[in-house]
Amino acid sequence: MDRFGRSLIHSINFAKNYTMHRPIFIRFFFLLSAAAILLLPQLASAETWYVKKSRTKLQAEASARSKVLSKLSKGTPVDVMKKSGKFFLVSTSGKEGWVFRFKLTKKAPAGGQGEGDVLGALGGNQKMAARESNSGSSIRGLSPISEEHARKKGATTESIQAVKDMEMYKVNPEQLDGFLEKGKLGEYAQ
Repeated sequence: MDRFGRSLIHSINFAKNYTMHRPIFIRFFFLLSAAAILLLPQLASAETWYVKKSRTKLQAEASARSKVLSKLSKGTPVDVMKKSGKFFLVSTSGKEGWVFRFKLTKKAPAGGQGEGDVLGALGGNQKMAARESNSGSSIRGLSPISEEHARKKGATTESIQAVKDMEMYKVNPEQLDGFLEKGKLGEYAQ
């Protein structure tokens, strides 16, 4: 028998053996496909996000008025499993709960954000350059140059002191939460 004949016989034998094992292969393939179909959506849907601000509430339900399960620290990684309106269902350290979406960021936060940052609590870690604001001085407070300018424009000593007093005013997290709830702002907005 020549080389071509041996090749042909080898091919026929291979085909016979393959068809005998085909049902096992097909079963394995369908079982593997079914497992992938069931598991992949859950694996693909979980995104890692990070907590923007310390004392962020992990809540039992997608509502600002629901039971607080725990408070998360700034920078805590969370796996976002579901998005529902203004809240994300997250999982972290074996706990699962809802977090107001504006308390999370896709990038790990850098640097320290002060605990008394009222504007940060209202809208997250929002930074604005003075040129983006109509009143850059109000964002930074009164510098010596701004204070001098205010005096030249007729601002009283009492008004200047009032601005300085406001800069020193601190709001604790409970006061801020009460303010947001009463004003229906942030996570309490409807």
